[in-house]
Amino acid sequence: MMQKKIWLAGSRYCVLIGMVLALASCGTISSPKRPAQHAHLKPVRIVHISQQIGGQELMMRSLSLIGTPYRFGGADRQSGFDCSGMVQYVYQQALNVQLPRTAKDMAAVSQSIQQRDLKVGDLVFFNTNGQPYSHMGLYIGEGEFIHAPSSNGMIRTAKLSQPYFQQRFTGARTFFAR
Repeated sequence: MMQKKIWLAGSRYCVLIGMVLALASCGTISSPKRPAQHAHLKPVRIVHISQQIGGQELMMRSLSLIGTPYRFGGADRQSGFDCSGMVQYVYQQALNVQLPRTAKDMAAVSQSIQQRDLKVGDLVFFNTNGQPYSHMGLYIGEGEFIHAPSSNGMIRTAKLSQPYFQQRFTGARTFFAR
């Protein structure tokens, strides 16, 4: 009987500790503008070149990649690219700008803009797998963007007006100072 009382007291103590820990974890609220997992990232603002000139260079470099194979996690021309690897590569090659590796991190360090304000070299983001920044592309003007989709496996252009992308569009962003 005594052992049963001790066991019950011990299990109540464990439940109490579990509740305290659960409540304590709910007390950490991250800012909607900069989630805690992105707190280490610093905003990227390009000021050393105009968007007009930089955007043209980005567009030319990205168009030279059309037909390059898609590869998940890929970040170079030889092995292929995924969407964020392609954008990271093009910004490095064209403007010598270092960007974070993932679409989610690029979204965190870039500046939000309206879709109507897109200029060549800006970024477009899509929700393709339940995450708001799960796919991205580089805007090349005239309502088109270049991206590295996993379907059909090659870098290519697409129109923002295509129903697939229109329904999944989650935002436009830029690295250029405005």
